Amino acid sequence: MFLSILTYVVIGLLAIFALFYLGLEVRFFRALGRVREGYADPEPLPKVSILIAARNESEGIRETLNSVLAQDYEGEWEIWVADDRSTDDTPKILAEYESQFKNRLHVLTIDSLPEGVSPKKQAISKMIEVCNGEILCLTDADCIVQPSWIKGIVKEFEPGIELVAGHSYIPTDKSSPFIICMQAVETLIYRVAGTAGLAMHLPLTSTGNNLAYRKSFFQSVNGFNGVIKIQSGDDDLLMQKLAADRPWAMRYCITPSTFVTTNGKETLKALWEQRKRWASKTIYYTPKIVFVLSMVFMFLVMLCVTATFSIFSFKLFVATLIAFFCKSIGDMVLIIRGLKIFKQEHLLKWCIPVEFIHAPFTVLAVLFGLFGRFKWK
Repeated sequence: MFLSILTYVVIGLLAIFALFYLGLEVRFFRALGRVREGYADPEPLPKVSILIAARNESEGIRETLNSVLAQDYEGEWEIWVADDRSTDDTPKILAEYESQFKNRLHVLTIDSLPEGVSPKKQAISKMIEVCNGEILCLTDADCIVQPSWIKGIVKEFEPGIELVAGHSYIPTDKSSPFIICMQAVETLIYRVAGTAGLAMHLPLTSTGNNLAYRKSFFQSVNGFNGVIKIQSGDDDLLMQKLAADRPWAMRYCITPSTFVTTNGKETLKALWEQRKRWASKTIYYTPKIVFVLSMVFMFLVMLCVTATFSIFSFKLFVATLIAFFCKSIGDMVLIIRGLKIFKQEHLLKWCIPVEFIHAPFTVLAVLFGLFGRFKWK
């Protein structure tokens, strides 16, 4: 009798969280239909500073610097790179580029890190203190930007817009291993959720490798004050500050010329550490965002729980099958619209395999990210 009641309670909870999840996906789908490219045409063009935090990036930083130096922006712009205590050839490479592009590229050397301070947040803060740009465009030292990156981002800063979340993706081809293709799909899911969320004035997520905001905004919220000790979150925790009183003052950029490519993690261990780090910051979001993400998380938890115990109960098996089927259909409909927006239709074939690992991987990453430890670079 007790087990029967418990089974119905579990199925009821699964149904409640599933309805919330599907309802959120419906709202996301409708919001994606309202997304558009920016049309700002400021005169004169604003000064722009490209900011890059680098630590031990000798393997790929040349490609990154070559791509940012190729910008076709007609306004004034500059590049600042923070060498954050690198122990490889990064300082040597940066010195070479700074000497070659004296009027364009500047290197800020960071020799120490105060205890309990996020390395990347410190690097960004120090660059913002010395840079001259009105608009700050941020990317990472292992990313590649397109020549019209700045030009496209600036167009998104219509009157009243303070922050623009850009799109980044992991490139794949026929020879890409499954772990890379899986990350490419998962990354797209995050970007779709971030795009739809901002269209709904519900800032769920963004990425620090393609992010832009006004310097005046950063200063008005006292930068990273209050979140400087949190290792991750130099992107969406800043976005949460803006969301507290001006959720309409940010938008997602879907202009293809602004898309940034980033590298996926080649080992499961590296991927695991990254996902734990991402999950660790979610408890610092605004209460509304925490509630939404908690409901989504609970649905994934219940899905994993019912799937685990379905071998003991046919009712749980049927409930799990229905919930998984509904989730998969909802995810696919949403992802297909996202694939079209971000021109990544080739990833469609990987979406179904990812469905089978999405829930357990996400649940474990969140639990270990919130209650365990993770490694920083």
